Amino acid sequence: MNKNILLLVDYRLHFYSSVRSRGASMNLAELKKYFEYEGYELQIKNFKNIDFRKSKYTNQIVLYQSSEDRGLLYKDYIEDILLALTYQGAILIPDFYKFRAHHNKVFMELLRDLNDSSKIKSLTSKCYGTCEDLVSDIENIELPFVVKPASGALSAGVHLVNKRSDVKKVVRKVSRSFHSIDFLKNRINKLIRKKYAPKSSHRKKFIVQEYIDNLDGDYKILIYNEKYFVLFRKVRKHDFRASGSGMFSYPETLPDGLLDFAKEVYDAFNVPFISIDVAFNNGIFYLLEFQFVSFGTFTLENAKFYFILENKKWTIRREDSILEKEVAKSISRFIKNNFE
Repeated sequence: MNKNILLLVDYRLHFYSSVRSRGASMNLAELKKYFEYEGYELQIKNFKNIDFRKSKYTNQIVLYQSSEDRGLLYKDYIEDILLALTYQGAILIPDFYKFRAHHNKVFMELLRDLNDSSKIKSLTSKCYGTCEDLVSDIENIELPFVVKPASGALSAGVHLVNKRSDVKKVVRKVSRSFHSIDFLKNRINKLIRKKYAPKSSHRKKFIVQEYIDNLDGDYKILIYNEKYFVLFRKVRKHDFRASGSGMFSYPETLPDGLLDFAKEVYDAFNVPFISIDVAFNNGIFYLLEFQFVSFGTFTLENAKFYFILENKKWTIRREDSILEKEVAKSISRFIKNNFE
């Protein structure tokens, strides 16, 4: 197996993020050093420097990041590069489907549906492309439910719908794609064409997800190879959302089975690392959300301990962890397990 790994950085020369300082990237020199410890040479390039006319990337292992820019415009550019690399036979880590799920809850839910693990599917959801799609389907949806826009973080745009009379108002807000020219064209066409079906002004895709009642918080779990970092997030007062609440703790005592559940999710997706949000209610674990690329690293970088499975028993190890080291170790193990 080729021991050369290509790592792609963005226009700011960033790879992922770090909470060491505001807007910081991983330390690329440190990352390169830790990959050398694992026996790999790291070649760093900007996305713009990928040249398919001069270079072949067949069987080239490629690490990359996503983007959370407003409107996901730069993410769309990254997608083009990654698709072209995949087309030529490069090995993306993680694979392209995992990238597609970043800031795309619709595709994230489709990945859930496609997975063979029944535990991953303990939470139900449905995806929609327009407000009209949901309105025509509303009798098949059980109240209450949660509406989430496809992109967004820190619970932005997330709404709980308790009454059927509120459905249209909430969904129209989440899916609004109004454009004045399109609106005028619709009005004119409705006047001059008898059977004209107007185009929707609410075409931002979204999901409708089962509501889990009486939660006091959820668990943010970051998994890097054998290390499990767990953060508990309390829900806001008079709210149902834990993400973005800012009320965090690192619990040493966890619900029985939580880490086993997390491990099953991690193993089912076959990725080097993962971020998952898990709720626990009435003896059932629910996988709320999951990300495989460019997720926040706060949980790891601020943890004073992590959980590890030793001799079929979960134990705590008390030590600080270095983000770059854990990324290099997780990816090198993933390569050895899957491609060597």
